[in-house]
Amino acid sequence: MSFPLFQEAINILSNIFEKKIKIQSIIILSEPKRRNTILRINIQNPKKEMPKSLIFKQPCLDSSKKRNDSFSRFARDWAGHEFLSQVKSKELSVPQFYGGSIKHQFIFLEDLGEHHESLVDYLSNDNKNHAIDALHRFMKCLGQLHTSGYGKTDLYFNILRKLNPDMASCQEDLKMTFATLVPELKSAFKIFSISQSENLWSEINMVIKSCLEPGLFTTFIHGDNCPDNVFKNPDKDELYLIDFECGTVRSALLDATYLRMSMPTCWYSNAIPEDLINSLETTYREELIKKIPAAKDNEAYHTAYTNACAFWMLYIIAEVEKFMFKDIYNSGSISEKCFSKSDKNSGRSRTLSRLQAFVCISKKNDKLLHLRSAAEEILEKLKSMWPNAKPLDFYPVFREKKPFSKKEKT
Repeated sequence: MSFPLFQEAINILSNIFEKKIKIQSIIILSEPKRRNTILRINIQNPKKEMPKSLIFKQPCLDSSKKRNDSFSRFARDWAGHEFLSQVKSKELSVPQFYGGSIKHQFIFLEDLGEHHESLVDYLSNDNKNHAIDALHRFMKCLGQLHTSGYGKTDLYFNILRKLNPDMASCQEDLKMTFATLVPELKSAFKIFSISQSENLWSEINMVIKSCLEPGLFTTFIHGDNCPDNVFKNPDKDELYLIDFECGTVRSALLDATYLRMSMPTCWYSNAIPEDLINSLETTYREELIKKIPAAKDNEAYHTAYTNACAFWMLYIIAEVEKFMFKDIYNSGSISEKCFSKSDKNSGRSRTLSRLQAFVCISKKNDKLLHLRSAAEEILEKLKSMWPNAKPLDFYPVFREKKPFSKKEKT
């Protein structure tokens, strides 16, 4: 930490707590080459009601090409934390926002403790009951996130605009999505000789608009609610959602369908048993019903849910050319002991799983028939093209444990 940055950090903390702050120690928490620098700031002279430590978070700027994207993520992270600190219910656990610096691009957040576990730990271990309990708590927390921000998104946009006046509006976001996604879909459909009928494109346009334009389920969403962004402090027995760099205002169901669509933005993508997904989604919907009227309406809810699944499915179709001739793996940055090679986010496995998940939910809810037909056709052709590719396996905690053979025991 440079001296000017250190001095500004001291000044900001002193203004927040109305006391000249002295730093006792600074501990580096982030690993090398990560996107953000994370520090624990221990305060030497805290007042009675002050925290004894805070988390310092700053994006790493490693190239000019990434500077605009880095600032955009930083601004969303700040705005998301500040917004949720103002509107959250008592039940919702997210880190408290204390302040930050636009000049040096850092924020101060609540320190959630030295001992913590993420949802990754529960999904990659062998205690199924603990994993199921953690997942239910996760879905309940997600529902509380969506209800806390529902009807209050103007406040979020006001905070974000002060940080980033150049932020895209909802309509600009919609236009950019169409401008990038539609050409990629047309190219993919051409590869698979999919008949691009008016009915098909009508459904695609409706799916994109329903997820991005203001509607019945519009609220502040996490946008990247992956297992490593779900943090449990065992000392407090509380579960937190962390990291709001992808936070935005869209359909709540884009977050809610993460489990069914195998964590679409995550490096740790695997499957969860169907009966458990149904139970988890009931937990989520029960929270949503408390404050979002449309969640009570089966037709409205199932329509929005199917559209959200279709949205994530469209994105994997748009990426399919990347995996046509060579599979791509992404194991993230976690220790190898957490998963085997088959878990390393195979692009082909993700594609097969997401297509199949959409086809199943489309049939179940009897919606998006033309898009389902296209997905089924692509799925069958990919199975022929990739004979060795399999859909994503279950997370390790949900896999059947094979008994040791005599040879293995010896």
